[in-house]
Amino acid sequence: MKKQVDPMREQRDLMRLNKAANRPKSAYYLLFAMIVLTVIYIVDEITSNMNSAMQPYALFDLFSITSRNVNSPEYKAAINVVAPWSVASNLFLIVSPFYKALSDRYGRRLFLMINTIGMGLGMLIVMTSQSTVQYILGMLFMMFFTPNDMQVLYIMETAPKEKRATYSFVAKGIALISVSLIGVLSRLFLRQDVPGSWRMVYLIPVIVALAVGALSFPFMRETPVFVEQRRAYLSLTPEERQQKADADKKSGTAEEGGVFRAVKFIFVNRQLRWILIAGFLFFATTFYTSYYATVLEGAMATELVAVALIIYPLVNGLVTILSGFFSDKLGRKKVCLVLGGLALVGLLLFVLACRLAWGPVAAGIFYGCSIGGLWSMSDTLILTMPAESSPSGMRASVMGTISVMIGSGMFIGQALFIVLQNFVSMDLLFLCICVPFMALSLLVLMAKVKETKDVDLDNITADTYR
Repeated sequence: MKKQVDPMREQRDLMRLNKAANRPKSAYYLLFAMIVLTVIYIVDEITSNMNSAMQPYALFDLFSITSRNVNSPEYKAAINVVAPWSVASNLFLIVSPFYKALSDRYGRRLFLMINTIGMGLGMLIVMTSQSTVQYILGMLFMMFFTPNDMQVLYIMETAPKEKRATYSFVAKGIALISVSLIGVLSRLFLRQDVPGSWRMVYLIPVIVALAVGALSFPFMRETPVFVEQRRAYLSLTPEERQQKADADKKSGTAEEGGVFRAVKFIFVNRQLRWILIAGFLFFATTFYTSYYATVLEGAMATELVAVALIIYPLVNGLVTILSGFFSDKLGRKKVCLVLGGLALVGLLLFVLACRLAWGPVAAGIFYGCSIGGLWSMSDTLILTMPAESSPSGMRASVMGTISVMIGSGMFIGQALFIVLQNFVSMDLLFLCICVPFMALSLLVLMAKVKETKDVDLDNITADTYR
């Protein structure tokens, strides 16, 4: 059944957008907007890392593990309860494209607010949890909102065209480095003799997330790109809209049928098919980013863990910034080899630093190197190479679809980890699972995928990489 259009409502929307487009811009608005968006980016990164960092202390408290031993049977049983829900949260990847698509109709500003407040509410639910059910509910709440990256879309559509990448790059680097605030807050509030002290680590991030989320709506303007696109659409007659819909559907860029066309194209196109396989194998290794704090807690005192939590985001941010420059210099395949090697070597040295008591600084440096390589390679496999391997008419659909398909590789690593952590120590399990999957992913990438660095995006066809 075709959805009915309300002409009066559309007319009101068009008047509002015309008013927004003609509103004079302050010389300082862009600076103000970038500050707000960077703070929201910081909230996003802290929310993404908070549960992993606080996991052992939350489980000690909620499951009444008085030994505070991460190698105890009680702690392994707690992991068996919580970890499957973390795996189940990957199903949000299916819903995420539809949620983000709503911002194409209702605007970026509304969903920037909803997404930021949603992250704050998720942390608040976890912080106040008195039961395992409430803790898992809060954890799922956080995991739904963090992958949407509405602030990234906002930056791309607000920054000047010639500086979009630079602005996004700087905001991401600041946000990654700011994750060290979790370590600072842990040093301030976390007490080994107070089981519930982990809750206070959430307090300031919760307040900032709720406050900046609520204030973003009245103080931020709608993005210029959305305003122009939506105005253009609302100005079309019904006949013109139908003609546009038919043309979009024919080219594969329409929302209706776009995903299914993209799936078919990914599997029949040799280049994208091998990128999918390499990325799927690679994502089986990402599970260890959820359990690093447990390994740290088993190797050193709580106050020393906080030091490692301060160090690793600084190194992660530095690796991320450098990887962007090297990607354009070396090419996508070579930089993936470097980043993948860094991820594996960093993980090995992180495990050795914990086992051989090299201290929190060494552990933080090596873990930061590892995840810096891991997530930078992830961006290359999920975003850069698919975009540089797809025709313009299919690019958006392919990027959205292949990210979900590649991301489903998490299920393999998570499932293996949940089962085997009952029999093998967690740090050794990191290496046993990650080394073969990462090595196989890099072999596929090097042998089967073609370089995309210098491709002309405007002239890619289905036969470009044959």
